[in-house]
Amino acid sequence: MRSVRGVLSLIVVAGAAWGQATVPPAETTTPPTTTPTPPPTVAPAPAKEYGRFDAGLRFEFYAEPNLYRAYLTNPADFIYFEENFVAGDVGGDLTFGGFSYSRNRGGSGPGPIEPGEEAGLDLSYTAGLGGRALGAYRRDFWVVGGACEFNRSVASFAYNGAAVAVDPFFAFDEGWNNVDLTSLKYSFTAAGAASFEPHVVGGRFTFAPERLEGEYDYELFPPEGESGRHRVDELWGRREVKAYDVRAGYAFRPGEKYDLGGAFGLRVLRSGLDWRDETAEEENAETKEQGTTGSLDLQGLGFAIDGGGRYLLLDNLRVGGALALQFIPGITFDWRGERWDLAGPFGERSAEDYRLAEADERRYRFGGGVAFYPDERTTLALDYTYDRLTVAADVYDDAGALADELTFAAYHTYTRLGVERWFTDAVAGKIGWEHNLFSYPRNVFFGGVAYKFDEAWFLNYDYRGGHITINNLSLFVPFDDVVKPASHRFTVAWSF
Repeated sequence: MRSVRGVLSLIVVAGAAWGQATVPPAETTTPPTTTPTPPPTVAPAPAKEYGRFDAGLRFEFYAEPNLYRAYLTNPADFIYFEENFVAGDVGGDLTFGGFSYSRNRGGSGPGPIEPGEEAGLDLSYTAGLGGRALGAYRRDFWVVGGACEFNRSVASFAYNGAAVAVDPFFAFDEGWNNVDLTSLKYSFTAAGAASFEPHVVGGRFTFAPERLEGEYDYELFPPEGESGRHRVDELWGRREVKAYDVRAGYAFRPGEKYDLGGAFGLRVLRSGLDWRDETAEEENAETKEQGTTGSLDLQGLGFAIDGGGRYLLLDNLRVGGALALQFIPGITFDWRGERWDLAGPFGERSAEDYRLAEADERRYRFGGGVAFYPDERTTLALDYTYDRLTVAADVYDDAGALADELTFAAYHTYTRLGVERWFTDAVAGKIGWEHNLFSYPRNVFFGGVAYKFDEAWFLNYDYRGGHITINNLSLFVPFDDVVKPASHRFTVAWSF
């Protein structure tokens, strides 16, 4: 093609020269000189992009990372956000419930009752209700942002009436019984990343506390208008977990073919367990009281190493993998407690305060996955993960002597499979399945739909079945990582 164009150009130039040589001009004039105006520069239209697999804030796959979660492992991945945006996630179990019962105008509150005449029961719960907000601001080669999360679960049970026994599950004596449980979890994250192609660096700081508190109260009243035994039992407990996580990450992204990176982090961890168990009785002007209080504090300083990457093996097949290591040496267990037994004019009190144990915790997790694209609108992703936890502890008596040497180890594998399909440029659906030997039930299903209003607004709904799991078993594991109620999550993202 180039030789043909050259010949044509030569003919045109020669013809013009021959015409000028054979046809004399009528008169000689100098035309005015003009500078041609270049056409306006038009930016190329951006390629159409669909939301990454499971566009909500809850899932990700090794080979197909979730845009809204990738930075949690490696803060350099915060550079994925190519524009300013704000996203919000709200939801939870959404199956609030309750049950009430009354006999002969009885109530569930404390107070004396007439046997056979009055009784009442009340049960209510709100499981796993909360939300998460995430935002990013991009300027040139850097991006900064943050996230915050809140989650709350509440359950209560109150009963006043005759004795109930349904062994071995539960048994209530005659009188007023009340149980309250509340779980609160919240976190704050600040993150940032900068790109110096093909290198990316990033960092983040996260503060994630959780509190689980429970209370049981029992009171036996003598019949109204009569004297008799009056008894009060109180049992209260609270567990608090606090985690401070500082992490720095690096990623190498030479193009769309592959990327790899890693992160190093320091973690300051604390877990506290406090409780009180108290009983008081009064009968015939004689009072007796006994009980215990206790406090167990766990403290640890650990570090984490994470690595991962993805590679586009074929035009329609991507493979990925990740490795996560966490080491927390020198965890301390400090015990403080008090006991008392008071009867009559005399009583006994005793107190304890000593180092109960020291432990080391090691965690290894690695896995791999594939993402297959049978066409430009369909994604099939599969993950397989191996997880191992080892804890070694030296236990001491109240005199400081070594009493026991304990070692605990657990390992398991689990699988995740998901399919996503963009039916149109605006509507997508997804469905998936998780299998874990160390969860109940072992098979958990998830799914959802997504709708893209335009280039600025994106709406996503995710569902995940409820289960109990020890995927994140640790001496500092949050309650929210063990008990996972069924969850309906709604995510709205706005890019600007």
